[in-house]
Amino acid sequence: MSSVREKQDAAQSEFMYELMKYEDIGLAYYSDQDYKKRTLTHPDSEDLKDRIEKSSKKWKNPYREAYIWLKGEFLDVSGMYDGLQGREGVMKAQLNTEQKKRDDQKELDKLALGKTTMKSIFKSKS
Repeated sequence: MSSVREKQDAAQSEFMYELMKYEDIGLAYYSDQDYKKRTLTHPDSEDLKDRIEKSSKKWKNPYREAYIWLKGEFLDVSGMYDGLQGREGVMKAQLNTEQKKRDDQKELDKLALGKTTMKSIFKSKS
């Protein structure tokens, strides 16, 4: 939709230039070269072509601006989601590490009391 709007803006400028050409050729012929009857190419409005160019450069494409804004919002949401996913992964790793630490501590306590466990039976005595 953004490119369509840009094409419309370019076509509007081109249409104004074509009207100026028509006025130069057609109206000049039918008005017997009377420049006072012209509108777009009247001698008093010589800077009209420059003003058209300047104004067409100032036109903003609202669809493009909306697209850029929405893309930024989407990237913000995506970043928040990725951050939450990363936090969840870190929390799971932390819980697994804490559980392993508790299990290892239980094993050490059993070994300190002299009890035999399934793990200690299969461990080598090196």
